[in-house]
Amino acid sequence: MRTAVESIRESVEISNRFLIYISVVAILISVLLVWYVAKRVSRPILELADISKRMGCLDFTAEYTGGEENEISVLGKNMNQMSKTLETVIGELKTANNELQKDIEKKEEIDVMRREFLSNVSHELKTPLTAISGYAELIQNNMVDEEQQKHFIIEIRKNADRLLSLINDILRLSEMDRNGNELALETLDLYDIAVESMEALNVSADKKNISIAF
Repeated sequence: MRTAVESIRESVEISNRFLIYISVVAILISVLLVWYVAKRVSRPILELADISKRMGCLDFTAEYTGGEENEISVLGKNMNQMSKTLETVIGELKTANNELQKDIEKKEEIDVMRREFLSNVSHELKTPLTAISGYAELIQNNMVDEEQQKHFIIEIRKNADRLLSLINDILRLSEMDRNGNELALETLDLYDIAVESMEALNVSADKKNISIAF
């Protein structure tokens, strides 16, 4: 059997060109397919990476939105749940921290008030004690007559009563601090208080040659 060589060459060239076209098309299809598959795989992974980055900055508003049912989707749903849990826990911690800060500030205010209160109490207790001591010293040294002695004894009694009243007030305040009772308010006469204060300080003032004007 004989076949013309030229016709065989033409057939081979046609076949080669056809194979080249088919190869180019196959390569293009393969590239597109790889790009599509890579995009479908990388997109959710990049989304999860972005979510984890925002969670690291304490931003829990981002959520995984992928709808595919696969391992990556399960991981995304777990990260959404973890984000909500962390948001709740951190919110509770912030609330607890704010409450703790308020308690610390309140305790500091109470400590300041206690120090001021102790300072005021010390001063208030010192005044009647000084008066009692001064009156008693004058009587003991026979530096007053009988009439003055009676007056000083009355003043000692008044200052002793005042001292007892201050102590009772301190005990009531301590009881109120424990039980949280409210103060019972009453009207006071400032004139009487001023007179009593002046009389209580007269002895100490006389010792230091101080004149009290009322």
